[in-house]
Amino acid sequence: MRQLFLPLLATLPLLLGVQAAAAADLPACEERSFMQPPLFYPSVEPQPDGRVTFRLCAKTVREARVMAGEVNGVPNGLDGTPPGLPMSLDDKGYWQATTTAAVDPGIYTYAFRADGLRIPDPQAKRFSEGFGGPQSIFEIRGPAIADQFYNAQVPHGLVSILEYPSASLGITRRAHVYTPPGYEAGGKERYPVLYLVHGYSDADDAWVQKGNANAILDNLIAAGRIKPMIVVMPHGHTPERDGVAGMENTDFGTDLHKDLIPYIDKHFRTQAGPGKRAMAGLSMGGAHTIQFGLPRPDLFGAIGIFSIGLFGEQEQKYRDTNADALKARAKAGGPVYLAVGKEDFVINMVPPLRRVMDDSGIKYTYEETDGGHTWTNWRDYLGKFLPLLFR
Repeated sequence: MRQLFLPLLATLPLLLGVQAAAAADLPACEERSFMQPPLFYPSVEPQPDGRVTFRLCAKTVREARVMAGEVNGVPNGLDGTPPGLPMSLDDKGYWQATTTAAVDPGIYTYAFRADGLRIPDPQAKRFSEGFGGPQSIFEIRGPAIADQFYNAQVPHGLVSILEYPSASLGITRRAHVYTPPGYEAGGKERYPVLYLVHGYSDADDAWVQKGNANAILDNLIAAGRIKPMIVVMPHGHTPERDGVAGMENTDFGTDLHKDLIPYIDKHFRTQAGPGKRAMAGLSMGGAHTIQFGLPRPDLFGAIGIFSIGLFGEQEQKYRDTNADALKARAKAGGPVYLAVGKEDFVINMVPPLRRVMDDSGIKYTYEETDGGHTWTNWRDYLGKFLPLLFR
């Protein structure tokens, strides 16, 4: 089943500008019945100094915090202190907190913790799924990353929600699929395909909602910097099974190789073959790419690995399992891009992977950037990886 999904970032006004304009007329916090008009208030408001104020109308709550690990000025808990920004009641009955530092331009997720219960912002218009429950999203635009935001002046592709049968796993699976501008008009043109996988705490909507991947693709295609392509964003998790965990669980790869790729090639106008097919992913999705993409030059001609590598004890097993396949990758060539942040907690996993690729003769581009395990980096890596594809 293929359902049209209109990406919210393509239809939203400048969220923060709208909320900032409304703040001067902030209504009093009050409970409203089902028959009354809903209460609208600016739950995310930028301040003149670059900080951001969060609000929550919840009159019966005794304690509230803002949970936003990638937002400057909101404790993320990595230093041992409690995560989240404490909120206090203001004179209009709102729980309110302002970040302790200016927030850089970007796309950010957040939620509220009210009396210990984590909830999305009821005033938000954009959300992303996740293991910890849905998260709300806000944007702060800036010229340095203009390519990462919706631009009304360029043609736009379409993101669809695809449900497909997985015979391998005996379940129905889901993916998000980006088709480039003009694809939906029909015709005979066929396109190369990138399989782009999310990280552990996310779902298949993450590269659209958190990563703005469709906006990045639209802008780079319009600028002539990348080839028009289809991008398939699979659900990276599979049902848990006893006795298998991590790289021992090959269910994602089985579904990808035997079910999803054949389904996409049958139902979309694709250019099949490894030279017209690529795979990339971040964190867990990068681990999937290491395991199910890098050793498969017969399926994928280009590989992108963002913010992940191999644990020390995995290195020898990976070598032994994939020795011939990695030599075949080296012989086949094709771009391989590996990137990680200097402050990323997984950076020590990168040298073992580099040793494996070096010893196998695989040529690759390696980049260490500022920052850590964040969407700020992953959006940047995607923008650098896409121009390498299908040339």
